[in-house]
Amino acid sequence: ELDGRVVRPGDGDYAEARQLFQPRYDSVAPGAVAYPAHAGDVAVCLDFARRSAARVVPRGGGHGYAGWSTVDAGLVVDLGAMAGVAVEGDEVHVGAGARLADVHAALAGRGLGVPAGLCPSVGIAGLTLGGGLGIASRAHGTTSDRLTGARVVTPDGVVREAGPDRDPELFWALRGGGGGNFGVVTEFRLRTHPVGDAAFAELHWAGADSAAVVRGWQRWLGGLADPFWSQAEFTVEAGSAAALAVRAVCLDGRAELERELSRLAGLVGRGPRDSWITVRSYGNTVRALAGCPGGGPERCRLPGRLPGRDPRGLLGRDSYAARSDFWGGPGLPDAAVGAVLDALGRYGREVPPGGTGVVQFDGVCGGAVNRVPAGATAFVHRDSAFLAQYLAYWPPSATPAEATRHQDWLDGLWRALRPWAGGRAYQNYADPKLTGWREAYYGPNLARLEQVRRTYDPERLLRFPQAV
Repeated sequence: ELDGRVVRPGDGDYAEARQLFQPRYDSVAPGAVAYPAHAGDVAVCLDFARRSAARVVPRGGGHGYAGWSTVDAGLVVDLGAMAGVAVEGDEVHVGAGARLADVHAALAGRGLGVPAGLCPSVGIAGLTLGGGLGIASRAHGTTSDRLTGARVVTPDGVVREAGPDRDPELFWALRGGGGGNFGVVTEFRLRTHPVGDAAFAELHWAGADSAAVVRGWQRWLGGLADPFWSQAEFTVEAGSAAALAVRAVCLDGRAELERELSRLAGLVGRGPRDSWITVRSYGNTVRALAGCPGGGPERCRLPGRLPGRDPRGLLGRDSYAARSDFWGGPGLPDAAVGAVLDALGRYGREVPPGGTGVVQFDGVCGGAVNRVPAGATAFVHRDSAFLAQYLAYWPPSATPAEATRHQDWLDGLWRALRPWAGGRAYQNYADPKLTGWREAYYGPNLARLEQVRRTYDPERLLRFPQAV
């Protein structure tokens, strides 16, 4: 009944169709993976799920940390065939299957952008529906703040054009209420912003300066103007000390960036061991930060033949676990910084070789993000200083027991920070171990979101462990 394609077990492409980004979920075996060609096809899929009582889940880029965009023996509705990017005036119409690399590239070629993340194979759908944060967010808000309308198929099979004046409560919920809830969006309409050149810097201090760098970076971040983004990132591998890199982007040019980096060095108490600055177009800056290989945009995709992939793609897949915190005000006190450094120091003793531990302090908050009232959209996190993400990667060769040791290190770091963390987490970094996730993701917006769910999905056709 579909104009699109359905891949079933036994088909030649099934092994690829069942995959998410993380190999750790390759054992999940859907009963079918549908690639709808348009919203009407999505309605057919949802009707089938209602009539058959089959589990059904939508899938954008397949990057969800918890693996909830696939389901054993159920129906996966993969939106990858609906990936168009069309600019109309100051808006862009983006198909829900588009990946971020394609969105950034299509817009940058016209001198435009939308505030969005960096990971090139992440889907626009999950990112937008959970808020969406990136290097331009302090200047231009979250991805969901730029949303002006969406075509969404609700669980009753109705294709709706949600916006401020049509299904306004649904439109409100789609701006931060989380992917997989309320309906299946097939197209987003986003307000663009102009882009020009961007100045980028990366700085490294000696390991002994790590605590001073984090303290200084937190103070420095609070004084930055809107057109800045910065990240302080620790990485550690077994057998080596943790390395700290501070990165910064300024949308107002090199001179402003150099002035602010001098202020950062003053707050740290000493200059970096080494640093470098480059000025590139905004599109090339995003591409470089995303780690895209050289060549055309097709190389910045996962390899494969199915929608959302490309036979020439060079991106790899990784297995990892992650947890998050929004930090407010002054950020981490000295004792919390010490807890982070202690955990990084224990990594090599607690974790098998072959993996990587990461602690990211990401300056995607403040500025335009925080000027939006917490209840204006479903994205409630409007008073944070920065977003922290803690990750543990393990190699493909890891046994289940070894993967558990990597996750145990991550959980130990997260637990060590509980005395100081505020209890708020990013819904786009879904954390299956998080108790109290409803309040952590949605805060005072939860009750309104639950009412939207009761209105549009009263029988909970769309369900997963952290569904609203």
